Amino acid sequence: PAAVGLLGTDPFGLTAALATAGVTVTDAADGTQDLVLAPVAGAGEDRVLASVYEVTARALGQVKDWLDAPDRSGARLVFVTRGAVATDGGAVTDPAAAAVWGLVRSAQAEHPGRFGLLDLDPAATADPASALPAALTADEPQTAVRDGAVLGARLTRVRPPAEPDAPAWNPDGTVVVTGGTGGLGAVLARHLVTEHGVRHLLLTSRRGPDAPGAAELADALRESGAEVTLRACDAADPEAVTALFASIPEAHPVTAVVHTAGVLDDGLVETLTADRLAAVLRPKADAVWHLHRATRDLDLAAFVVFSSFAGTAGAPGQAGYAAANAFLDAVAATRRAGGLPALSLGWGPWAPGTGMTGDLTEHDLRRLSRSGTPPLAPQDGLALFDTALALPRAVVLPVRLDLAALRGQGEVPSLLRGLIRARRRTVRTGSEAALGLTRRLSRLDAQARTETVTDLVRGQVAAVLGHASATDIDPERAFQDLGFDSLTAVELR
Repeated sequence: PAAVGLLGTDPFGLTAALATAGVTVTDAADGTQDLVLAPVAGAGEDRVLASVYEVTARALGQVKDWLDAPDRSGARLVFVTRGAVATDGGAVTDPAAAAVWGLVRSAQAEHPGRFGLLDLDPAATADPASALPAALTADEPQTAVRDGAVLGARLTRVRPPAEPDAPAWNPDGTVVVTGGTGGLGAVLARHLVTEHGVRHLLLTSRRGPDAPGAAELADALRESGAEVTLRACDAADPEAVTALFASIPEAHPVTAVVHTAGVLDDGLVETLTADRLAAVLRPKADAVWHLHRATRDLDLAAFVVFSSFAGTAGAPGQAGYAAANAFLDAVAATRRAGGLPALSLGWGPWAPGTGMTGDLTEHDLRRLSRSGTPPLAPQDGLALFDTALALPRAVVLPVRLDLAALRGQGEVPSLLRGLIRARRRTVRTGSEAALGLTRRLSRLDAQARTETVTDLVRGQVAAVLGHASATDIDPERAFQDLGFDSLTAVELR
């Protein structure tokens, strides 16, 4: 680009770096640039959590302002970070900025082409000028610069190792499961006892023994031979976490931690507020950070956090949840790069009654299937849990992908291009398809044009709402009356 805009401060020296390549950087307030850069720099380790809230709230405001600006409809806002993502098993040096990546990934899913992500090389000797222009012009929604090369984000399939090296669950040690009385936590607790021989479980939740079903769960686990303690503990409270670990008897020291807790508050990014974002961040980001700091000097066999596929792939309506889980992935990457045990599991959706999908309707489940991520059955999820434990990776995505459904959506997301082969036949772009429709309509009279467009819209509406035929859609009814919500509206768009 000949000129780009800059939104906010310039902590990475982008203006000087681009100037060496002949690119002029001007204030984004001019409103004339097709490309605007928004630098994001988190604070050091002593202020990581505070920084997570600061940078994500600021980024959310910038995203909303960008979408509200009519003169920016054809422009792109690129969030620039440094060391916010891990490449080739490296560490994340700015985990707070990693949360912004999760948030923006969901904004990208809701508004394709409007936002970009660029992570600069965190190496002290890295020269941002060497690859910055190429990174900004790359046909990729997410890029990272490492050793002067521009990298695009791709998912790769991992196979179980020939000689699994899963952690041994010491029967004399205590395994702490946060969110352990909830749907997914309870499923995992049973699995740890029956399949991994865990004999000392400490299950925590906000309500502890008063949580629905907690007493029955504990009784069932005890019948299977385990000693079970139920404890009310807000893992997002550092003092509560410290007290929790201090209460564990020396005879059965902590040997593993599994964090399963979390909350959802779905809504399109335009409707998200800083307060709603903070409410979703707290049980994920705060809790995992406090658990990390409380256990980093302990001899753990495993430190497992339950993240989400949304943190890596983005998901319409889940910007806050994606931000929280991207932070979890970053903490796991940093721990593992530093020689500490860590595994972040970016789960796809689980079947109703487990995980975070307990309140999903049949309509929601059909939408997940159309999107190419049908829910996991509990037995499949637990099998993936066991497989992931044996992988030498910090972040693994146990998700069920329907590649045929994803391929049928048209253009394959860049993140999935390593998994899905492109169709051999030529696929028309959206603009080409629109031009073809325009030509077709131009040959029709007014009544025929109206009927053709109505039939086209009815067909698309039927597909989004899961109806078998376009004839099921009454063209006289409003979209809301037909069953549309904000997420299905995005899918239709």
